[in-house]
Amino acid sequence: MELQVNISLPYLWNGQSFQKNEWGYLNFLVGQNGTGKTLFAEQLNQQCQTQGLNTRYLSAERLSGLEKGLYNLFGYSQLEKGLDISLFTNYKNNGLVYGLSADAFITLKEKLEVRIRIEATISQLFGRRFRLSEQGGYLKPFLRKTQGEEYALRENECHGLKELITLLTFLYDNQYNCLIIDEPELHLHPQFQSLFLQEIRSIAGDPRKDTSKKCFFLITHSPYFVDIKTIHDLKNCIVFQPDKCPTYIDHLDSDDEYKITRLLPRLNTHHKQFLFASSPIFVEGYLDQQIFALIQEQRGRIMGASGSCFIDVGGKDELALFFRLCKKLNIDARFIADLDALFEGSLKPLVTKDSRCGSYAQNEGLASDLDKYIGQFEQKITELLQIVTLKCKEGSLVDDKLDIFSKKINDQQKDNKKRYIFLVGLKYIGDEIDTLLTQKQDDINFIKSSLQKLITAFKKAGVYLITKGELENCLPSYTGNPYVISDKDKTAAFDSEKNYILSNDLTEEMFHLRYPELINILDEASESNEINMDLYISYAIGDWIHKFQSAFTRGDILDKDSLVKISILELEDYSRIFDIVDFNKNTDGFICKLRLKKIIDLKEREIKFNNKTVAANFQLSEI
Repeated sequence: MELQVNISLPYLWNGQSFQKNEWGYLNFLVGQNGTGKTLFAEQLNQQCQTQGLNTRYLSAERLSGLEKGLYNLFGYSQLEKGLDISLFTNYKNNGLVYGLSADAFITLKEKLEVRIRIEATISQLFGRRFRLSEQGGYLKPFLRKTQGEEYALRENECHGLKELITLLTFLYDNQYNCLIIDEPELHLHPQFQSLFLQEIRSIAGDPRKDTSKKCFFLITHSPYFVDIKTIHDLKNCIVFQPDKCPTYIDHLDSDDEYKITRLLPRLNTHHKQFLFASSPIFVEGYLDQQIFALIQEQRGRIMGASGSCFIDVGGKDELALFFRLCKKLNIDARFIADLDALFEGSLKPLVTKDSRCGSYAQNEGLASDLDKYIGQFEQKITELLQIVTLKCKEGSLVDDKLDIFSKKINDQQKDNKKRYIFLVGLKYIGDEIDTLLTQKQDDINFIKSSLQKLITAFKKAGVYLITKGELENCLPSYTGNPYVISDKDKTAAFDSEKNYILSNDLTEEMFHLRYPELINILDEASESNEINMDLYISYAIGDWIHKFQSAFTRGDILDKDSLVKISILELEDYSRIFDIVDFNKNTDGFICKLRLKKIIDLKEREIKFNNKTVAANFQLSEI
């Protein structure tokens, strides 16, 4: 559908403008709060109207006036008596201007065909009877349960039914052929979100060609509402991100289209979180997702504040599909993968062709073609593997660790699996391998150096490789063979580690000691935030110390008992966060001791200060 849209929000999008001339009949506007979706919708509404569409915009505050309570103090419109029949025109005009939905009940009064559809829906889905009543010059909606008493909808019904009745009214009414709905999921549980979306799809079409059809723009925070089934649907999904102009997929080459088409049927509600995150983190399996999320949660890292979330996809090839999709949408996605992603799977060729990866390789002088460099890297490993295999056949491996290592290599049929085991071996029994291949030390050094460079190159493209091979090798609970790990052992290690984390009060230092590699990867990939309470407690106490010092200088503070009488100290407020433990005057001034209360500091730390303490520079972290 041709619709020329040109929208600018300079202070949100760094001066860039959004343009799109081809739209679908159903369009999704998705992304984080504060990225401009609502402001975009308001301009979109105006531009649609100037191009011949009869548009109705419904804001996220559309139920104003239909609340259960009376909120005079906050300026809400009052509809406790119903809709004043003499003001129907005003209600309609206000609905158009402000995106309110109360005038839906006027439509139900005036249009029998719409009211019949609403009555059928409410009756069959909710077991309610719907009725409009005129009382003393007011129109008022009522509901009645089967075999029950009638009650007023505004005062006695939940927001969900109010939402559904008003939304469906605008959907079924033929007055508007374009609906722009801000947060259509409000107050609707997932099944009824799906119901409403199903009804939208049944009506979606080009109203310029078929007057029974409507086009839709849905601004949503709900993965249930982002119903992307085809490439066409995907192209009509507009993604909003912080400090960026909104993005969408305009063109796909045949390879991308084929690969992404394969992905879409498997795009479940969990996966679709990436459309709402500025830096989603994709991992291979659900165990990875759960242990990573648990570690960050227990460390107090607030990932949502930085726009991050962990999404498990089910393997390296699936990682590759999301890599393609995020690249097209300009989403700064991160990926955590096992070390074998260096050798196999669909992710490797995408990473090696990524410009960020290529720039690093060029600056490091690795090769003009990173694939070629990886080929040289693989060849060196293969040459050393041949020596290991030969020594194994000769029976010259007397070390048990080397014997296990070589047997695992020989058990593999694929060269890539053998190369992977060799790299894991370097991590675990590097000294033994150095001794075994003492004549090839230059080659081993080349492999070790190249591995670090390749790991860094992949990281430049947002792909973080686990250098120990797989996640389980980073978990102390797993003590088995590091080269090939069974699904049973994976699950057992995860369960054990999860129980350990949840049953122990681990400090930040303990997390770093237990999971050194994982912590580094997680923090770098997630850019996760934590709320620094110490900083703001320091501000508050620093202010109080200044007041205390001023009162002491004036001679108002004589002893501990006199403190409570000094109004400038505001002890009624500050005693909520600390107790005064001690106060002593001396020849140089004074020393005062405070103890933080548990409500603000679980450790109940003690603070000492004196008349020489620089209040403006007070830092709780230095205690």
